[in-house]
Amino acid sequence: MTKQKPDTDQCICTVLLISYNHEPYIRLAIESVLAQKTKYKFKIHIFDDASTDGTSEIIKEYTERYPDLITAFIAEENRGAQGNFWAAYKSVDTKYSAMLECDDYWCDEEKLELQIDALEQNPDCSFCAHNTIYHNKDDVYRTKEDGDIFVYNRNIRNTGKYGAEDFKPLYGAGWANHNNSRVIRMSCVDLDSLTDKEDFLYDNAQFFYLLSRGKIYFIQRVMSVYVMNMASTFTSLQVEKKLRGHYDRMIHINKTLNYEFERLIYRHLSSFTFYWLAYDEIEAGIVKDRGVFMTILIKTLKKYRYDVLLYRRLRKEARKNIQKLTKRLEDQ
Repeated sequence: MTKQKPDTDQCICTVLLISYNHEPYIRLAIESVLAQKTKYKFKIHIFDDASTDGTSEIIKEYTERYPDLITAFIAEENRGAQGNFWAAYKSVDTKYSAMLECDDYWCDEEKLELQIDALEQNPDCSFCAHNTIYHNKDDVYRTKEDGDIFVYNRNIRNTGKYGAEDFKPLYGAGWANHNNSRVIRMSCVDLDSLTDKEDFLYDNAQFFYLLSRGKIYFIQRVMSVYVMNMASTFTSLQVEKKLRGHYDRMIHINKTLNYEFERLIYRHLSSFTFYWLAYDEIEAGIVKDRGVFMTILIKTLKKYRYDVLLYRRLRKEARKNIQKLTKRLEDQ
C-alpha cells in the first residue's frame, strides 16, 4: 500500500473516501468534499482497493494538489469491500468521522459545518444525519426513483433529536438515513469489541449500532446524492443474493444488540423483502398477483402525497446545489 501523509494536526473530523474502479465518479466525490465551507478543521483519507481503471491516478493527482489535506491509501492488492472499509475506519484518530463512497457525492457546502455543530451542541447524540436524494444511473430495478428523497417517513421528517424510543414503534420504510449522510462521534464506536465487522460496516446495521449508542440528530435538508448504478457491489447482485446477505447481516446485528430493536428490524426486513421481490417480478414481467402491483402503486402514491410542498422544496434546493457543484468541477 502506498501512503502519503499530510500535516493534519488538530483536525476534528476525518472524511473517509472509499473507492474501487470509480474513475467516472471520483472527481465529483472529491470536489464535493473540497467544496465544504466550515470553521472546523478536517482531513481526508482516500482508501482505494487496488483499482484497475484510472481511479488511483486521479487520487494521486489530488494528493499532489492538496498535500496538507489529503492522505492517500492505495492498496497494492484487492482486499475486498469489507477490508477497505475496515482499514478506513481504523485510520480515524479524530473526534468525528464521515464516510463517502466515491460513486456518491455531497451536494451542500455547509454539510460538515451543520452536522459538527449539531454534535458539538448535543453530546448525547452518537451521530448526525440528513436527507439524501437518489440519482439513477442505469439501475434497471429502480429507474422510477430518480430524484426521490431517501428519508420520507412522516415520523422522522423534522430537524431535531431522535432516540431509540422514537424509532421502535415505526412501521414501513423511509426512516433510515443513507450512510453517506452520517457524521459519527467516534467515542461511541468500539471497533475492537465487534464479533462481526459487518455489525458496523454494513450501512443498515450501522444505523442500529449507532442508535444503540446514543441519539441521532437529523437535519431535514438534502446534502448528499446516492448514485444508483448497476456497477456497484450491492446493486449488481441478484435479488436472491441481496435478500440472503441482507437477512444475515440484520439478524446478526439484532443478536449483537440483545434484540433491543427486534420488532423494528423485522419490520424493516419485511419492507426490504417486499420491495425487492415485487420489483424483481415486475422487471421480469411475471407479476403473478395484481394485488402486489396495486399495493406498490398505492404505497408510492401515499409517499408522494405526503408533505408534497416539503418534498418539492427539498428537491429544488438539492438540484440547485448539485448544479453549483457540477459547475465547480467543470471549472477545474
